[in-house]
Amino acid sequence: MATRGAISDLASEPIRSTRQNPVVSSVPLGPVLDLRTIKRVVYEALRDQIVWLEMRPGERLVESELGTRMGVSKTPIREALALLEADGLVEAIPYRGAIVRWLTVAEMEEQAFLVDALEIPAFPLVVEHISNAELKAIGRLIEHLKRARRAEDYTRFGQFTLEMHTRLFSVTGMPRLRRLISTVVGPVGLRYDRVLVYAFDDAWDLYMQLTTGRFEAIRDRDPDAAAEVVRRLRGQLAVLGLSRVDDPQVAPFFGAG
Repeated sequence: MATRGAISDLASEPIRSTRQNPVVSSVPLGPVLDLRTIKRVVYEALRDQIVWLEMRPGERLVESELGTRMGVSKTPIREALALLEADGLVEAIPYRGAIVRWLTVAEMEEQAFLVDALEIPAFPLVVEHISNAELKAIGRLIEHLKRARRAEDYTRFGQFTLEMHTRLFSVTGMPRLRRLISTVVGPVGLRYDRVLVYAFDDAWDLYMQLTTGRFEAIRDRDPDAAAEVVRRLRGQLAVLGLSRVDDPQVAPFFGAG
């Protein structure tokens, strides 16, 4: 199967410490930013670097080194790391400090279960409440996703995926459901997609089919068809993912568990 060269290059690189990590760049902090804003900027910068594998699983996250590189004190770094730990991207190890969490098969399977458990029961509500204007807006997002797929632009594809989920499930009138889905699909889910979906043409095309098929079923006001498409194609993605855990391009990102 065709694969993206970028992940192959990443997999062959040794795990770096933040001392040698050129991507942890200075955060543009103007004088008008308060501490909460600084913490958010630091959090988002670190989150994106972890999600898109610029920071590798197992990499140590040393507060003083990160603070120096990002031009901030240790306080916003420490608070950002706590948020990243809550996201499931960082693990605090006693006597060693924080590291980027390894991917695991158990978490990968839990991820798929949670997405289905949250989304599929909500499809009837989505179909009931979504307006034609909202369907048109999501249809435009689908076109953006197709263009990102053709361009093999996984960062934009991931961003549009999150936006599409937010729009779809906002119409249910259940803000906690929307937040839960955004959390599950978000940072942890995107990291698995980066390793197991965007790196392989067959998996990425299958994911695009799932996204398009779900939208078309909802557009046709058919929640059962949406559920069938999601179960069938996500099941195929799960089989592909499990079959590649030991692949030399994938295995370096997975730990035990």
